[in-house]
Amino acid sequence: MGEKTVIDYTKYRIKPEKEVREVLTGTSSIYILWCKKCFSAFEQEAEKECPEEVLKIVRDMNIEVIGCTGIDFLCNNYLTEKILKKFTGNSPVAVISCGIGIQFVGNFFSGRCRTIALADSIPSSGNATSITGYHGIALGEEKCAACGQCELEKTGGICPVVGCAKSLLNGPCGGANKDGRCEVNKELPCAWIEIYKRLDSQKRHIGKTLDIRDHNVFPVGEKGRYIKENQGRRSEGFYGGVYPLERKELTEAVPLKDFNMPEVVYIFLSQHTGIPAKAVVEPGDRVRKGQKIGEAEGFVSATVHSPVSGKVITIEDKIHPVSQIPQPAIIIENDGAETLDSSVEPLIDWQELPKEKLLNILKEKGIVGLGGAMFPSSIKLCPPKVVDTLIVNGCECEPYLNADNRLMIELPDSILKGIEIVRRILGVSDVVFAIEDNKSEALESVNTAVKEYSGIKVETLKTKYPQGAERMLIKRTTGREVPEGGLPFDVGVVVFNVGTLYAISRAIHKGMPLIERVITVGVETATFPGNYIVKIGTKFADIMKVCFGTEELPDRHNLTMGGPMMGIVQKDINSAVIKGTTGILLLKNPPICLSEENICIRCGRCVDVCPMELLPYYYAYYGEKGQWDEMANYKVKSCIECGCCQYICSSKIDIVSLVKKAKKNANNKT
Repeated sequence: MGEKTVIDYTKYRIKPEKEVREVLTGTSSIYILWCKKCFSAFEQEAEKECPEEVLKIVRDMNIEVIGCTGIDFLCNNYLTEKILKKFTGNSPVAVISCGIGIQFVGNFFSGRCRTIALADSIPSSGNATSITGYHGIALGEEKCAACGQCELEKTGGICPVVGCAKSLLNGPCGGANKDGRCEVNKELPCAWIEIYKRLDSQKRHIGKTLDIRDHNVFPVGEKGRYIKENQGRRSEGFYGGVYPLERKELTEAVPLKDFNMPEVVYIFLSQHTGIPAKAVVEPGDRVRKGQKIGEAEGFVSATVHSPVSGKVITIEDKIHPVSQIPQPAIIIENDGAETLDSSVEPLIDWQELPKEKLLNILKEKGIVGLGGAMFPSSIKLCPPKVVDTLIVNGCECEPYLNADNRLMIELPDSILKGIEIVRRILGVSDVVFAIEDNKSEALESVNTAVKEYSGIKVETLKTKYPQGAERMLIKRTTGREVPEGGLPFDVGVVVFNVGTLYAISRAIHKGMPLIERVITVGVETATFPGNYIVKIGTKFADIMKVCFGTEELPDRHNLTMGGPMMGIVQKDINSAVIKGTTGILLLKNPPICLSEENICIRCGRCVDVCPMELLPYYYAYYGEKGQWDEMANYKVKSCIECGCCQYICSSKIDIVSLVKKAKKNANNKT
């Protein structure tokens, strides 16, 4: 194969020196904003200093530079606005970016100071009449036709090429109505009237007529509608996120069903956040269903229990489904008798028990978060700060998965009983039960059941990934933002997944430890897809045999634990279900070979979709070099590993794996 080449599709170039001098004439001081460029091979970090070619001209003209700030993707109005709000003063702002960025800055400072364009937008192809030569869909309302010469400093940052339906360059046509609306499209204000209004507010005049080279009319119609729809969905509920194909229709109507009783179970001693449990049984021991077989070690740890009655065969290393490395597992042969341990007893008078007693019971029952994080619930229920709100997470935003959905449809009362227990421990009165709007049956079921309880508000959320992430959910339902490096309790909130609340209810009302959970099994190729109540420790091979009719991994397929966005591809089908297993998917590889991973081209898509408002392309850049500490400088430890950046990456870079390596190897910088 030949050497890879990456075309430079950078969207702007600095104006010729003569034009820069013309637009700066008569200016005594400026603040310079410059975009760090996009669509160019990310082979070295963008310059940290102001572009020297501009500074040289400015110094020669004896113009004072008040400040100079480089911004990643100036066109990203959401993130850029946070930076611009810090600026004070009324000096002109000189902008080096494409027309999208210049227009955004012009709009932001419209009534305060002049915006000067020091760069020209350029088409990404030599054919300026080609629609594909235009900019991609940006987050801002203003667009740019990349016409080749930017005159936005003369028009107050409002572009007549895209703002005027007729793209008139020399002034208004006189066809606007009395409200200043365009005669061609009455929904739009006349761009030229708006230009004169803005210039008047800045006490400026337009001067000579415009002379835009390589002019090309911005296409109206379908692309405009797509842009508007995309902008609306991007900002819906929370910043960023994506809309993958849901594929939930495959199992959403399939009722819960007990999975076949396994003959042998593999119980990993590490199936929770924190230190692995310590085995308290030995090979040859007889165990009962619900018996403790692993003791929590340390503060952040959780006990594990036997899901069956039988005999401990051995304790040996098996490939762990999360770490994908060998870790200790207790292997138990099921005797089929289902003999219960004496510790499995319901608590009739739980409401009379002190909070500490309830917490200890949940700790002993091995309850951890079932949304995937597997954090011990007894610790989460002891926040170091006062909380006033409990948020119930019923979003289940991963494609294919319906385990939580079916729990809400079929067992809402058990979930609500779990809520009452948690509310009692936390001492909160406000409960928000959040469910995405693609789960109409669950919404109906929960709304009906919740009538028997007080103080629980059911909130319907627009479907969007990753809405189920704690920070997104908190912001969407309460408007509160968890601070950088903070946790939900820092804003007075605790979040629990519906599966966890169901497990809490069973632990208190039935005395049953966490020895089974609901998982979704199935994709288009499944023989028996469904939502199964599965024993912890059930081998993946057993599930494949029942649901897919095979005990071997078919060619060109991957077995994934979890959903396709955050799930973990399994390299050993003889691994087993753990407490955090949400689903088992046998995903077929595409019929064509995937594009090879390529160099980052700074397209900015990962920045647009990152719900944590990070800059993931730096993770791709520094991760490929193994410079983990540099990734820490860009807040890699704030990444929630949702996979949105990787899902949309133009260069097919495995960003999430680089993030995981950085978290493991970087220093403690945040």
